[in-house]
Amino acid sequence: MLVFCVSALATPVVAWTWPTVERWELRTGYGYQYVNKKSRPTHFQIHPLLPSAVIPMGRVVGPSWLRGRWAWNPELLIAFFSYPYVRPMLGFTPLQFRYTLETKGRWTPYGLLGAGVLYAPINRSESDSQANFNIQGALGVEYALSKDTALIVEYRHLHVSNAGLGGENAGLDAHTFLAGLSIKR
Repeated sequence: MLVFCVSALATPVVAWTWPTVERWELRTGYGYQYVNKKSRPTHFQIHPLLPSAVIPMGRVVGPSWLRGRWAWNPELLIAFFSYPYVRPMLGFTPLQFRYTLETKGRWTPYGLLGAGVLYAPINRSESDSQANFNIQGALGVEYALSKDTALIVEYRHLHVSNAGLGGENAGLDAHTFLAGLSIKR
């Protein structure tokens, strides 16, 4: 978001336009908690639904084998815990950026990093706040079905934490496996 604001302010007023969504994406999947040094093993399981937009941030950059393009990738996080109890998890990840490699074939790899806010009643003594933050990193690949449609397969690490704002803060770390669809606007 900061990169977008700085580039928007540095662009002459005549040339500036609102960002245009290039693609709409929808992912869903399964995630499970793994134990970090602070957390206790509660074996949380989550099921996310992640609608997002892909907004290009400029032209293709990088050396030949890493040649790609940056995009702003804001995302809604709609999920629920299914174990040890059923609870909702709702959030928004506005600070999410993605780097997609330029390829000549149907397979297109990408990586993303993001941070946002969410409501997650984790309901355990190590994390007594329902207002939380999420930090995530992912590696994925798109497989083009046509010029406008692609399938997505992605691994994502999700960290949920109250950042120490609500007393105890062990956090929750999850391995998340996702599949989805990307449709060109």
